[in-house]
This record gives sequence, C-alpha cells and structure tokens, in this order.
Amino acid sequence: MTELSYDLDETYVDRHEDDHIREQMATTEALLLEDTGSEVSRTLPYLLVLTCGGAGLQVIWSVVRSNGAPYLVSLGLSKSFTALVWLAAPLCGVVFQPIVGILSDRTRSRWGRRKPFIVGGTAGVIIATLALAFLTTPLSGDTQGQSPRMLIILLAITLIYAMNVSIQPIQAGLRTLIIENCPTHQQTQAAAWTSVLMGIGNAFGYLCGFTVLPEFFRLSGLTQFQCLCLIASLALAITTSINCTVREDYCARSLPVRLERTGVGVVFRDLIHTYRFMPRKIRKVCHIQFCAWIGWFPFLFYSTTYVGEIYANHAIAIRQSLVAIETMDATSMMSADLTAMSKETSIAEDAIRYGTFASFLFSIVAFATNSLLPILLGVSIKPGLAARKPTAKFGIFQAWTCAHIFFALAMFATMMVTSQAAATFLVASVGLSWALTHWAPFAIIGNELAARQSFNTHTNGFPDDEMSTMGVEVQAGAIMGLHNVAISAPQIIAALACSAIFGLAKSLGSQDGTGWVLRAGGCAALCAAYLTSSFDD
Repeated sequence: MTELSYDLDETYVDRHEDDHIREQMATTEALLLEDTGSEVSRTLPYLLVLTCGGAGLQVIWSVVRSNGAPYLVSLGLSKSFTALVWLAAPLCGVVFQPIVGILSDRTRSRWGRRKPFIVGGTAGVIIATLALAFLTTPLSGDTQGQSPRMLIILLAITLIYAMNVSIQPIQAGLRTLIIENCPTHQQTQAAAWTSVLMGIGNAFGYLCGFTVLPEFFRLSGLTQFQCLCLIASLALAITTSINCTVREDYCARSLPVRLERTGVGVVFRDLIHTYRFMPRKIRKVCHIQFCAWIGWFPFLFYSTTYVGEIYANHAIAIRQSLVAIETMDATSMMSADLTAMSKETSIAEDAIRYGTFASFLFSIVAFATNSLLPILLGVSIKPGLAARKPTAKFGIFQAWTCAHIFFALAMFATMMVTSQAAATFLVASVGLSWALTHWAPFAIIGNELAARQSFNTHTNGFPDDEMSTMGVEVQAGAIMGLHNVAISAPQIIAALACSAIFGLAKSLGSQDGTGWVLRAGGCAALCAAYLTSSFDD
C-alpha cells in the first residue's frame, strides 16, 4: 500500500489507489443488490408534500417559456438575439447548480441541508420575476427614445440571469430532498408523483397564459405578462412553503472528514471526484440527457412561437387578400391602413395566445401520460408498495427509447405542417415524450442514490471508515448538480445553434427559421434514442 493520503485535498494520481477505490465500489454494488424492502414506507400525503415544490417551479418555467421570447421581442430584441439571451438558463445550470449541490451537502443547520437553499432561491426568483414583469412601468413615460429602450433591454437581460441563478438552488434542493427522504423502494413512485405534479403546474401555467387574465380578473391596469408573473410567483411561494415542512432526517448525520474542508479548490476537486466515481447507471443517464436536451431546448422555447407564426401568417394572408379585392378611394384606403395596423397588433397578441394554448394541450398530454405510464409499465405509484419490475420485456428503458424516437419523428413532421390545427396537434403530442423525460432519468438516479444512502445508514460505514473517505458516502447534491450539468451544457450548444440557424434562415430569405430549429433538435433526439437503446438494466 502506498503512503499517499486518500484525502481529496491532495492530488491523487496513483493507479493502485484508483484500482482500490473501484474494487471497493464493486463490493458495494454487490451489497446494494440485497433487498431494501424492510425500509419504512411513506404515506401518500407525505409523498405529495415532498414532491409538490416542482409544481410551483414548473408554473414559473411555463410562463418564461411561453411568454418570455415574445416579451423580449416586444422590448426590441431580435429573434436571433433572444436565442442568446436564453443561454442564461443553461449557463447558470452549468456553473451554479453543481456548486450549490456541494455546498448543500456540506451544510449542517437546524433548518436542514436543502431547505435554506430552497427558501433563498424562492425569494430570489420571485423578486426577479416581478421586477421583470413591471420593468417598463417606471420608464413608460418615454419608451420611444433609444436610451430608455436600451436601459430596459439591459435590465431585462440582467433580471433574466438573476432569476435563473435563483432557480438553481430550488431545483437542486427539491430533487435532492426527495432522494434523501424517500426509501429506496419508493423512489420510482416519488419520481412518478413529481412528474404528475409538475404536469399539473405546467398545465396551470399554460392555461393562465391562454386566458386573457386582465379581463378575467378585471385588472385593466395590468398587462397579460404582469398577471402571469404574479400568479407564477404566488404558486412558487405556496408550493415551496409546503415542501419545506418536510423534516430532513438525513441532515443529522455527521460529515466525513474530507467534506468538512472548505475552499473553492476543494469544492471543484470534490466535483471531479464525484464525477469519476459516480455510479455507472447515473453516468449513462447523464450521457443520454446530454444528447436529449440539445433537442428539447429549441422545442421548449420555440414551440409556442412556431404555432403562433403559423397562425399569424395565415391571418395576415387572409387580411391582405380581403384588402386586395376591395376597391376604395383615397379616404377609405387611409382608413384601411389604420385598421390594418390595429389588426396586426391583435394578430400578434392572438398568435401568442394560440401558441400558449398548444403548450397547454402539450402539458395536458404529458400529465395524462405521467399518470398512466407507471401503471402500464408495472410500477405502482401507491405508497407502501415496492416498485416491481414489469413482467413484460417492455420496461422503463424501452419506453424512454421510444420517447426519443417519437420526439424526433414529430420534429421532422414540421416539414409537412401547414395549418395551425396541425401544428397544435403536433406540439400537444410531444407531451408523450416529455412525460418520460421528467420521469425515467430521475427514477433511475433516485433508485441508485437512495440505495447507497440506505446502505450507508444501516452499516454506518466500513470499520476503517475508508469507504466513506473514498467516495461511497452519498453526496446526492453533488451528483444531482452534475446531472443538471448534463442537462444544461447541451442547451448552451443548442442556443448557439438556434441563433446561427435563425441568422442563416434570415439571410436566405426563409420564413421557416423556427421550423428548421425544431428539426435540428430531432437529429439530437435520434442520438439519445441510440444511447438509451443500449442501456443495459
């Protein structure tokens, strides 16, 4: 045995040391195969409280995805530049969520490990969201000048980044809270309930976007976007408050020696260590997610725009044809021009609403799929029942593969869509694939991490505490942070690609830039399908 320390603060390059780690991890893999059904099952109310935070967060996301791009365009940004602005979400995910995960793993407070981050992130999101919604109000007296308009644009971009930074501790905390407070045999059920509640949040957010809220609530002084942001902020505050009533049992455990050390260098070395020795299945899930989210990014941010553009093009074409067949004198022609201007504004507003309605149907399909899939695949979402393997050969990995393939085919089908109804149906049908995206990977990761956590809890580590030092100690926050990197990093690639595609389409005179962006995402989904099909359970 070498005299090299196993402490992470030192650079470990000894090959025998790495072999020793992997040998011990293989031993742990074998022990983890033992039955964990003796763990106490959680009740249904507990599972709902544990997973409800995702519903409020999804309302925020639905508002941003369906109305964010049109709002930025209304401020004066070009479509290609808005694609770069949406780099905020993946950039913040790559940079901040792994750090938040590591810091929360090391946190020991009377409030818990995850809840302080969830509460702080919620406050930040609400402040940034409301400030963004009411951004133009203080400057509404002179929005025609170049300086005020540029100031509004810069502030809007700043607030979007602030909102996305604040979202990271919420996402990391909510997912990790589920893993640490739900027994291994209920991780699949918990993931299913999370997907169902997120589907409800999605549907609620898109339904609000389709409804003319100022008229519905008789709030003539507020815009549609302002009403949406108020409702989304309230939903997030309520659901995360309920979520934070959960007691964090796992936070009572003491930290391993290597996790007591602090410093920027230690945090990053710990992330590298976590990636090198994370469970094999979780590493494969990360690779699949990397490809899949290159395709999901353009769909989530531009499917509303896609449906809206098809509606607007048809509406404008009909209006122009009606004007062309009329014979009018100079006075009536001037009146027609004024009417056309008002109609164009109305068409733009209706386009956003119809695009949001398509997203609402998309969320309904996803919700229905989330509710039915666990039953179809032989996994009960009722508490107290251990998740069982389906008797048929068609299981969670095969379903996830089909979801990628279906998404790709739907994106390629945009080449044949010419009507608003067909575009709406196409967007809604993709909810089938979205349901698997929000369930399958998190069910797999949750099972792996919960099993290791249960193992450490019941064995109290190895006698020489060597296993804990070497990385078998569960760092759910760090692993979930790295998983989020696998989701966020490809979105950066996709955002840059979207911007380039929009620019190329404009230079070629094409009016179908949004369609080509979606089709490019379909190619990435095929790569994800190939990786998932080779996933051995």
